Amino acid sequence: STIAPQDLEGLSEVDPTTIPVGARLVQFGAFNTADEARAEWVRLQSSFGELMTEKGLVLQPAESGGRTFFRLRATGFDDEDDARRFCAAFVAQSVTCIPVPQR
Repeated sequence: STIAPQDLEGLSEVDPTTIPVGARLVQFGAFNTADEARAEWVRLQSSFGELMTEKGLVLQPAESGGRTFFRLRATGFDDEDDARRFCAAFVAQSVTCIPVPQR
């Protein structure tokens, strides 16, 4: 199913610069555009609704080889164990989910 542009409106995003260093996040992947990353978030919300409820959407721009891409991450974890448990549910469904610390 395709994600319509209006599905991306009203998504609340957490500014990565407001996340303390060392906070636990999970990464779902890296995307060429911010909207591709947002569309993946919407898809994950529809597939994993309850798990995603308390989590914040974080888009972290990054550069590699002169091109910018966007890391799709989630915030809202108590600690690393919490992030690992969260990811286990996604990995069981063959969805990439990697616990990462905020740097």
